[in-house]
Parts: sequence; structure tokens; C-alpha cells
Amino acid sequence: MPELTAPQAVDRTAVVAARPRIASAARWFWWIAGLSVVNSVMVATGSHTSFLAGLGITQLADGFFHAFPPAAYALDLAVVGFFVAMGFVARRGYRWAFVVGGVAYALDALIFLPFGAYLPIAFHLWALFFITNGGLKLHRAIGAQQAQAAASTAPAFRTPVEPPPLN
Repeated sequence: MPELTAPQAVDRTAVVAARPRIASAARWFWWIAGLSVVNSVMVATGSHTSFLAGLGITQLADGFFHAFPPAAYALDLAVVGFFVAMGFVARRGYRWAFVVGGVAYALDALIFLPFGAYLPIAFHLWALFFITNGGLKLHRAIGAQQAQAAASTAPAFRTPVEPPPLN
């Protein structure tokens, strides 16, 4: 019967540091958050332009709570904080941050659908391509590191086990 072993510990930060495309994919979350803040500031100052990369939920909040800006700012801060956190956690090498952040950004793209704003949807899909690829590259890299660690700690030979005597 084969032995079951726990996955080997991997230095996730080192995995990300050695693979710039994973780190670049994680930084997408920061770009999304930063441009959403710029969009919210532009709305607050009366501008009618916005970045494609911004979040639909912050734009919706800014428009919906236009008469009560503190509510819009609170929602914007919470959502932007979430994406900043996903960027930090993804840069530390946690796959779940790519998944959770990517799903949240995909759901955010749906906000633009009823308004017929297809360019922001296209941009969301483009960003999601890079975020997803980063998450997949991280998954593969961690798997390779775990396999390498398991191979280096595996015994060179196994002692045969004697079967019980037959009576």
C-alpha cells in the first residue's frame, strides 16, 4: 500500500519572487484598486470621465450615494481595501487570493452589462486573463516545488515487509 504524505512546505514568497509573471498578475489587483480610487475622486470633483479598469461597484456606489457621499466613500474604501488585500495576499503566494479576487472582479464586470458598457467588460476580461494566468502559474510552481521537496526527502529504498505466516 503506498504511503500517504502531507504536501511539503514551500516558501511561497520565494516562488513568487522567482517568477515575475506571477508577481505581475498579483499587481493587477493594485491597479484595479488604484484606478477605482482615481475614478471615485473624479466623480467627487464633478468629472464625467473614468478609467476602464475601475470597478463597476465603486462607480455604482458613487452614483447611487451621490447625495450622501460618506456612504459612497465607505463602500469605495471597503471594496478598494479588498482588492488591495488580494494583491498583497497573492504576492505572498496564496492561490486562493487569485481565485477570490478574480471571481470578485468577474462579478464586478457583470455590473456593466445592463448599461451596455461593453468596453469596461472587455477590459475586465483582459485583466482576468492575466490574473487567471498568474494564479495557474503559481499553482504549477507550488506543485513543482512540492514534488521536488518530496523527491529529495523520499527514502532511497524501502525495507520489504514480511507477510504474516499462514496457519
